[in-house]
Amino acid sequence: MPAWTQNAAPYRDPTLGNEQRVEDLLRRMTLEEKVAMVSGGGWMESKANARLGIPAIKMADGPVGVRAWFGPSALTMKANSPLPVVTSTAFPAGVTLAATWDPEILHEVGRTIADEARALGRDMMLGPGVNIVRTPLAGRNFEMYGEDPYLSSRLVVGYIQGMQGAGIIATVKHFAANNQEDHRQTIDARIDERALREIYLPAFRAAVQEAGVWSVMSAYNKLNSHWCAENSWLLTDILKKEWGFKGFVVSDWKGTHSTAPTANAGLDLEMPSADTIRRYNDDLPKSPGEVGSQGAMLTPELLLPLVKSGEVPEAAIDDKIRRLLRAIFANGLFDHPKPGGGEVDTPAQRAVARKAADEGIVLLKNVGGLLPLLPEKVHSIAVIGPNANVARTGGGGSSSVRTSHAITPLDAIRERAGSAIEVSSIESPADAAKADVALVFVGDSPEVEREGWDRISMDLPEGQDELVAAVLRANPKTVVVLNVGAPVSVEKWIDQTPAVVNAWFPGQEGGHAIADVLFGDVNPSGRLPVTFPKRLKDSPSWGHYPGENGVVEYAEGIYVGYRWFATQHIEPRFCFGHGLSYTKFEYSDLTAAAGPGPAIQVSVKVRNAGPRDGAEVVQLYIHENRPAIDRPEKELKAFRRVELRRGEQWTISFTLDRSALAYFDPAKKTWVVDSGIYQALVGASSEDIRERADFEIPGGE
Repeated sequence: MPAWTQNAAPYRDPTLGNEQRVEDLLRRMTLEEKVAMVSGGGWMESKANARLGIPAIKMADGPVGVRAWFGPSALTMKANSPLPVVTSTAFPAGVTLAATWDPEILHEVGRTIADEARALGRDMMLGPGVNIVRTPLAGRNFEMYGEDPYLSSRLVVGYIQGMQGAGIIATVKHFAANNQEDHRQTIDARIDERALREIYLPAFRAAVQEAGVWSVMSAYNKLNSHWCAENSWLLTDILKKEWGFKGFVVSDWKGTHSTAPTANAGLDLEMPSADTIRRYNDDLPKSPGEVGSQGAMLTPELLLPLVKSGEVPEAAIDDKIRRLLRAIFANGLFDHPKPGGGEVDTPAQRAVARKAADEGIVLLKNVGGLLPLLPEKVHSIAVIGPNANVARTGGGGSSSVRTSHAITPLDAIRERAGSAIEVSSIESPADAAKADVALVFVGDSPEVEREGWDRISMDLPEGQDELVAAVLRANPKTVVVLNVGAPVSVEKWIDQTPAVVNAWFPGQEGGHAIADVLFGDVNPSGRLPVTFPKRLKDSPSWGHYPGENGVVEYAEGIYVGYRWFATQHIEPRFCFGHGLSYTKFEYSDLTAAAGPGPAIQVSVKVRNAGPRDGAEVVQLYIHENRPAIDRPEKELKAFRRVELRRGEQWTISFTLDRSALAYFDPAKKTWVVDSGIYQALVGASSEDIRERADFEIPGGE
């Protein structure tokens, strides 16, 4: 006999539809029980209801692995943490995943993290993050998917579908405009609606409407003078009404400022619980401009009287509970609780982490074919630098993952070289001269790029530029390997350096992945998801960051990243979409035409004309010839990562809906597609355009 028949309540019947179960359970709850469910039940779980059998939603920080859920990252990641230790696979950072330009590997990573979360008894992961990279200095750039809304949208859909397809609730964050860490809990981001619609909201919209994400996290900051957690235009008008979001909005931790305004605006679950805020608040470090928490604002003691008085309608509370229950039933938390006890950090899971790191590494420069390191050319290698003998798995803060296994680049290089190539770890640059090739490992650390703080400049940490220059003087055959999660300045040595590899923060298998690329076992296919400026003042946010008097004006509007550089005719050091290969790809026969229906068809031939098998990322940008409104010079509208054997040729086809050509008209408050002549630009980066073709959108449609 099924267990649910022991209690005939329909909500216990797994054969009924979720909405029917939700409504039946909701009507059985008292007002007090409903109000209690709106605030957290611990540091990382919602409140359970024992009387009705409603389980807590058990959460864990993400988005690149399962972090300990017993308290703040500042405590769980301490070397001698007073809290229980949780280890899991450390996957590559978000920017590394973005550099793959591969929604399929994002799907695989999302699914694999979900497998580990389920094995550890968790129901929900706090990720992915899709805030657009506005300034190179933002401390959490390494967590995000880059500067372009279309790229971010395609990647976040893959990640969420992989995670939620495996039964774990994903949480897209931080909604919205959390684009800096300095003063993140107090800053008021002033952004016009067009920039919001075209740049900062599309990835969230894709997460909701395409991926069906079950949870959205509100941001700490204000948006146009309203705290995001109590911004009804953002949470209710846009997210729930316009986009049709069916899940629940969770606050960022200690991210609420009021009771009635927050409850009425559309926030559904406040985290964490009041007692854990009191327990940890005094012990935590504060970032610049961060204020001490006022405590939880949606506790029953504060919220219930307002509901009884009518200041917060009971219907608003019912909507919150519906959303929480809907996620609980849809993700099997009620019928199939996750007891945990499974395996994590298995060889199969490590293989996924390594594959993602392999695909995300970007070959920035390779003059004279110095790379790959072939045994017939290279018999000795000198390795030096602060990041050579340490595994820079990720940046700092709540995305940090404690792993029991991480390989350093030095160890991986020695393992791969075997006895065929002598590998020496050197202390002095004057020693690099003796080797056939020198490898210099420089870059940032979790102390430099982290949650809570922005960087103070684009420069590498002190002494690293000088180290690179000294090694180059000793040995002109020098390869620089970067561990960074955001653009850095390389101007002091880039012209003298023959080869540069950006390994990002590549997760626990990053050492292996770096060796894979250096020795040519993997042909690099990563592409930059962010522009590397030559100078900080070339970036679009220059002069409008970090803000004054608690306000930051997004004066650049829609001109973020490559949109700014292309339209302003500013040459970057490395452009958006850039990445080299050990082989060569040729493009030909581009065609573009708008059909009689809503679709635009674009096709191009791509041939691997080089000596090795490899993967190319074919990028399609659109330019409007005579726009009725100010528009960027070009905008990414499609891409395809394609693997080609040497000599192989494929015809790559793209189908664009006409809405891909639209801009948001602030006067009409709607999306508009102009009639006229457009140009399809296809190539290997935003600046390396290989083929162009015009097409026409007729009027009167």
